[in-house]
Amino acid sequence: MPKFLLLLMCSALFQSLILVTANAGERQLTGLDVYVLGHHAYVAGGENGLYVVDIRKPATLKRAASMNTPGQAKGVFAAGSFAYVADGSAGLQIVGIRNPADPVIVGSVDTPGDARHVYVFSDYALVADAEAGLQIINIRDPGHPRIVATIDTPGEACHVEVAANHAYVADGMGGLQIINIRRPTEPKIVASLRASRDARSVHVVSNHAFVADFAGGIYAIDISNPSRPQVVGTLSTPGEAQSVYPLYNLLVVADGSRGLQLIDIRKPGSMRIVGAYNTPGETRGVYGLASRVYVTGLGFGMGVFDVIDRSRLNANGHFLVDIDR
Repeated sequence: MPKFLLLLMCSALFQSLILVTANAGERQLTGLDVYVLGHHAYVAGGENGLYVVDIRKPATLKRAASMNTPGQAKGVFAAGSFAYVADGSAGLQIVGIRNPADPVIVGSVDTPGDARHVYVFSDYALVADAEAGLQIINIRDPGHPRIVATIDTPGEACHVEVAANHAYVADGMGGLQIINIRRPTEPKIVASLRASRDARSVHVVSNHAFVADFAGGIYAIDISNPSRPQVVGTLSTPGEAQSVYPLYNLLVVADGSRGLQLIDIRKPGSMRIVGAYNTPGETRGVYGLASRVYVTGLGFGMGVFDVIDRSRLNANGHFLVDIDR
């Protein structure tokens, strides 16, 4: 039965793609990262800034708002009444989204590097700041965020996730860096695992961290003891593994030029690809929530997959829709 359900999910996932593109004649919508909160998806659109997309009706997605940011929006995290944007050379931008149709920057703090990703927990935002490592920012007062700690990493910090008092940093050529943040103002690297050579993204599932390693594919790392991580499995992907997100027993991989790859991770030591979907452009970011997967990329903006819509199992093709201004 578990194998049947897995195949059912994969089949539905393939067949119910909804892509979002910019209106004809407009600058092409680019999606580098996406985060879903409530009825809206927040898309980091690079030089195009931040997009807010109404996702209540996936078949008729609508752009609720768009706003310029001073840098290049590369990563986004939404929580409560705010969206936190890793804005490249402009550092961290905090955007008020109490009214998603009217987002407004309420605070910002420059970071010494190139802000690529942000993760928020408690009163802190952690920013993967490329060559400047990890920046820990106090956001208790959203109007006046301030850097309270910095920890250099050996590579270029691309992505960060927090689990059980530790920050897991995909550090480019520095591999995976594990940082104790029990005291956020006194972070300490407790382990470095350089098996991966170009770590772009990391996601923690229970006692394992899954790292997207660009041309190196996917690494499964046992982190049951964060001070002694161990690689327990690797898997090559046909493209360039850029981002990962778990959904049920699957790891959904934004695989660059080869669209989406679906990996069975029930046994991290023997991962296997169980499905794939070609997207119109290079995939860059992926986010999973409930029965849907949201994917962003170059040349198509954002796509939505309905994972368990049985009524569409035999549907062919995909739907293209415009985002209303």
